Amino acid sequence: MSESSTDAEGFFVESIREDGVGLFINFVKQKDRFGHIIALVQGDECIPLFVSIEGDDQEPWPESPPFQEIHLEERKEGTVALLVGMAGDSHWSAAVEPMAEPGGIHFSVACRMKDYPMRICSHYGSAMEDEIDPKLERDGPWVWNINGSEVCVDVIAQEQFPTPELPASANGFEVNASLDGEPFPKTIQWRYQIWVR
Repeated sequence: MSESSTDAEGFFVESIREDGVGLFINFVKQKDRFGHIIALVQGDECIPLFVSIEGDDQEPWPESPPFQEIHLEERKEGTVALLVGMAGDSHWSAAVEPMAEPGGIHFSVACRMKDYPMRICSHYGSAMEDEIDPKLERDGPWVWNINGSEVCVDVIAQEQFPTPELPASANGFEVNASLDGEPFPKTIQWRYQIWVR
């Protein structure tokens, strides 16, 4: 089963453990593109954590990838969201899917670009009611302690692309992609994951 749209709302990806704790990603149309909200699920409670910071149709290099279309596919691990869009002369795509271990979501983002970007990142603002400072674990993820759960965010290193930077604070986090030395036009990819432990 698959479902796609350029303008409907109510698309989501989730990954919930047997104890009822996990993550819920809701994709919502914002003007010409889909933004998303990341929420912590604890039983019947759903706590908004982060919201993607979106740009507009005037920005060739928006603060988050500009996804105008979304397509949902049912796979063995659960629902996978496939997104595409463009801004300026660049084309963007992403796959958002449950991690193999329940309770986590994996993001894989790519941009095909013709020239040097002003910025290229996935930017999230905090949607939490309380201001919570994350802690950076040694050689590990950023961790937010929320309502008795630890929400972790980390980048995934790839051999063919530079590892993204991941600044984080009580205000949210950014996954800042890095450019390699290949000539333009070229494709840059960055991956990151969010999980509950």
